[in-house]
Amino acid sequence: MRAAVSEQNTSPTPLVRDCYVLNANPAFQIPAHHKHELPAFNKRLINVVSKRDVSRWEGFYFLPAYHHKTHQRIERQRHFNKHRARAICALTHAMCYHLHIASGTIPACFTTLANEAGLATVSKAGNLSITRATRAAHTLAAWGLIQYKLIWDKVTKQYFPAEIEVTELFFDFIGVGADAFKRAQNQQLAWINRGLLKKGEAAISLTEARRRQKQQYLETTWKRRKASQEMKKIQKAAKVAVAKKDEELRHMVAKQIQSEIRQGLHEGIDLASVKHLLNKRIMYYRTVASSDDPNTA
Repeated sequence: MRAAVSEQNTSPTPLVRDCYVLNANPAFQIPAHHKHELPAFNKRLINVVSKRDVSRWEGFYFLPAYHHKTHQRIERQRHFNKHRARAICALTHAMCYHLHIASGTIPACFTTLANEAGLATVSKAGNLSITRATRAAHTLAAWGLIQYKLIWDKVTKQYFPAEIEVTELFFDFIGVGADAFKRAQNQQLAWINRGLLKKGEAAISLTEARRRQKQQYLETTWKRRKASQEMKKIQKAAKVAVAKKDEELRHMVAKQIQSEIRQGLHEGIDLASVKHLLNKRIMYYRTVASSDDPNTA
């Protein structure tokens, strides 16, 4: 009996990891190549969020939350663990930096946000992981602070980077309020319209500003795929696409654009702009397919 007790007492204690993340204290860092002057409202957001633990926002305790995929109600019983809380703070800081005020969108993909917020890791095999950032984003989306969706490109067989949009509740979460955002948005729109009038162009509304920003982000995304492995896949898909008859290729690209329109990417686009976009996409595929170096396409 004593032997059994002794054996039981000397058994090894299970190892409990106190820190299961690589970077226990993630913090947003402005990219070294960014030299532009931030709008005053972005500076204000960054200043507020740097002095405040946004993971302790009151809304997390009494507002309803829904799963980002199943849309089922999430029941919270305790506060976020410290690593999730720090990830939320770091990701929010990055979002405040990149926020496009007039459109209310974040023209940066989650990979970019994760890298800048210290939430990305690279395995020994060289694989990039942004899981901490996406889980923090799931939390923000569950409480209605941001909205984002992934769009499937039927031609290249890949997802576009998520289009991230903040809601008015996001600014209550930050600590400045929705009214401050609306004032900044109107000021930003007035500044944009002054520039358009100088060029002899007509003034635009907030809806049109949002549509143009989304369009610009989507087009930039098309040209940003620089990773060699990714570009090889795109080149292969482009070669398959351009091998089709002209009518088939045009039909395939038209279906892709139609799918994007249904998902709200080209809000307010007219027929002439659709034709221009269609021809531009077809030219892109042909350029990539014929290029020895896809990165130059």
